[in-house]
Amino acid sequence: MTSSAKKIARLAEKSKTRSPRGLKLRGGSLFPTVIIVVLALGAALIAYSRQTLVDRTASDVTNATYYLSFGVYVCDDWVALPDSIVLTDLAEVQEGASLVAEKPGVVSWQPQVLSGQRRAKLSAVLDLYSMKVTNDSLSFPASINDGATLTEDADACGGKGGSLFVDTWDVEGTDPTRKTSIADLGSVRLGNDGLAVALVFAPDGTEVDQPPAAADVALLVNSGE
Repeated sequence: MTSSAKKIARLAEKSKTRSPRGLKLRGGSLFPTVIIVVLALGAALIAYSRQTLVDRTASDVTNATYYLSFGVYVCDDWVALPDSIVLTDLAEVQEGASLVAEKPGVVSWQPQVLSGQRRAKLSAVLDLYSMKVTNDSLSFPASINDGATLTEDADACGGKGGSLFVDTWDVEGTDPTRKTSIADLGSVRLGNDGLAVALVFAPDGTEVDQPPAAADVALLVNSGE
């Protein structure tokens, strides 16, 4: 056998003994097996985390009682609010929201009840005080602010003008900055625990602080009551 023939024979022999192992590492069963195992573990972890999150969230919402602070600011001062529901012939008190005794402006509400009634909105709070709000007017019952009806007008607030809007602060949320709504005020959404809500009738450009009851709500939320 010539030297060339011998080299060819040796290469052929090496290919028989080494190629299968090289192919097994690169394109054989090892790599696909690793990928399958990784995917299976990932799917299992995702399923577990989702199940844990769903169970915890459902349980929390089912048993939750949230608190919010509510205040009404007219022209240049806060209106005195009662700590018990104001009942009138027009009152429409919804189950799932109530006033906290001896803490004026503090409202307790159950998100699962109000959401089930499609009423997790500011209107549920206004009903407790028998206040009526449109896009440009605010009416009080006789026992609050002398039963006044306020209408947006240039002559309101001593000639400075009056505009109606709602400021909210998601105090316990990721973005606690002031949010302002100027229309469809009764439909302002109630969200997280610890909300601060101010119904304002004042000259354009007026910025109010959170309602006086916000301090009481912070204590209730932080104490876990």
